[in-house]
Amino acid sequence: MLGVPLFIPGESYGKVVCERGWKWNRGDVPFHDYDLWYVWRGEGRLVLNGEEHPLSHNQCYLFRPGDRVDAWHNPDLPLVVTYIHFTAKGSSEMLAALPSRYDISSPYVIEAYLDRFVQVMTLREHRHKEEACMLLRLLLMGLERESLSSKEASRRRSPHLEAMTKIAATIRENPAQAGTIAELAKQAYLSPRYFSMKFRETMGQTIESYIIEKRIERAELLLNQHGMMVGEVAEALGYQNIYYFSKQFKKVRGYCPSKAGRRGALHPND
Repeated sequence: MLGVPLFIPGESYGKVVCERGWKWNRGDVPFHDYDLWYVWRGEGRLVLNGEEHPLSHNQCYLFRPGDRVDAWHNPDLPLVVTYIHFTAKGSSEMLAALPSRYDISSPYVIEAYLDRFVQVMTLREHRHKEEACMLLRLLLMGLERESLSSKEASRRRSPHLEAMTKIAATIRENPAQAGTIAELAKQAYLSPRYFSMKFRETMGQTIESYIIEKRIERAELLLNQHGMMVGEVAEALGYQNIYYFSKQFKKVRGYCPSKAGRRGALHPND
């Protein structure tokens, strides 16, 4: 698309355990491309354009063309890093706006993308280059999120983020069996009251409204695209009373569930 940059992976990439005597002496040789560099574990030091930084787990660097870098590590705690060299075509505003250094607060997503990128580029299966480009863009978007406002950064640093997002995913997958707040809180090893507070901080809405929203989304799909009757949908989603289901559906969607099927019939491909 016009104006959307294309990030193209190079042939230099991988996940490595740095050798005991490893060091990076390239301060006099600037980068000619971009390098996404992520530290899984270990410790060391890095000098980027004359500024020294400590190296430790869950840190990520985005080196740019022209950057000058020196680095070394503690041989007793060797660095384990993933590196991805790439070039950019089109507008580079996104890259220009990104900081060079990150302390990744929620590493499980970015680490999954990094592992998948190395796997895709190593196996080189059908359309691997397309997938690699998409994964690289997702990684850079993740860095973009890391550089958001301090409020958002604080939310992402929450030790409960992973538990809340997993519970939210479970609710989306099976809203009919979401469980009680006490049961959900137990999954997060929290009290019901504290769980409700942390869920709202993480997801931006109460746990009660989230469950209702996902049930109604599923109900609308079953009515529109699966041809189920209102009573069948209410029962499938765990409502004991069809009238209560209809009232809740109308409150959320603004129209009765009996009209949902007709909307789907008029717009079968929506």
